[in-house]
Amino acid sequence: MKTKFIHLGIVIILFSFAACNSGNEPKEEKVAVETDVPPSLKDGTDKVVEIKLSDKERGELSIKTEAIKSEFVDHQILAPGVVFPSPGHSSIISTPINGQVTAINVYEGNRVNKGQELFRIQSLEYGNLISEYLQAYAQESFQKSRLARLQQLVEERISSTSELEQATAEYQRASASLKSAYAKLRAVGVPDSEIAKFSDSGNFEPTLKIVAPIDGVIEKNFVELGQSVNALENLSRVLDTHEVLIRGYVSPGDAVLVEPGNLVEISKREQEDVTIKGKITSVNPGLDETSRSVVVNIIIPSEDGWPKPGENLRLAITSESQKETVAIQLQALTYDGDQPIVFVKKDANTFERRPIEVEQIKGDFVFVASGLSAGEEVAVTKVFSLKALSRFDIISEE
Repeated sequence: MKTKFIHLGIVIILFSFAACNSGNEPKEEKVAVETDVPPSLKDGTDKVVEIKLSDKERGELSIKTEAIKSEFVDHQILAPGVVFPSPGHSSIISTPINGQVTAINVYEGNRVNKGQELFRIQSLEYGNLISEYLQAYAQESFQKSRLARLQQLVEERISSTSELEQATAEYQRASASLKSAYAKLRAVGVPDSEIAKFSDSGNFEPTLKIVAPIDGVIEKNFVELGQSVNALENLSRVLDTHEVLIRGYVSPGDAVLVEPGNLVEISKREQEDVTIKGKITSVNPGLDETSRSVVVNIIIPSEDGWPKPGENLRLAITSESQKETVAIQLQALTYDGDQPIVFVKKDANTFERRPIEVEQIKGDFVFVASGLSAGEEVAVTKVFSLKALSRFDIISEE
């Protein structure tokens, strides 16, 4: 019994000791840890930030400013261009009938005049056309003489009126046949002077002469002597390089500012000092499927044989903006993240860090949609120095 009391006393002492120790342990406090973006990375565009320079800093930086004007601003659009033959100044020479090439009178690089003989095509088909014409010519002459005789006989009351009417109808048919045969010869390119010779001469050669339709230079011959050709097959190509067509390829964004009449300075890609001036003749309404660009057309006379078809050129198009707008120099613009900013001069030693909305950037100009007003001045030099100072001021405020 006494032993039980001893054990019970020991247990009570142990519990009391444990309770005392638990009361002396320090309590853990939960501390809220605040995480934040470093001040240098915060966007300070939601408040006005001014950079105040000392007289010494102002002298060392020597910041140049530009007064903002709201006006129509001419700007330049650069685009590649390719030279093509001008419409009406190039011609594909083709044969109108089947036959054989019996003569080639000119070769690549030769200059030719309009009407000059280029090829001769010997053709049975052409011979049949001449034969058809001669038969129609003879029949028409006969019916014409017969009609004249009958008219005289009717006047003398020797022949009847019905015979005259029949002769008139036969003459009209013969005349129509002659016109048809004549039209066929003209369709294959036979001139009136050649057709007249057929009726004057009893003999003819079934050889068609192919002549140049324009003045120019033979760019390429597609056939050889003795070659058989089919109707409408190409024989040659003639180019008149006194006038050329230049196609410029302008991006869709720039194309909205381009219109017929805009001045263009055209230069060689490898020699920009060699230039020629022109104007945009027309603008194609749709996108070119190959380049995904808007094509502008410029027709100009060549100077001393330049530019030549097939040549690649550089175009500088001077375009007037379509509306009055605020424009600043590109060097005045910088960015804070995705936000475009400029530094507006408030007084001799103070610049304001100003967020703006950019409408578009063209060449060396920035067109501003909002954020600036005419009459204000923006820094155009030491912009990155001002940007660094503005970040320092933001950190100092933090």
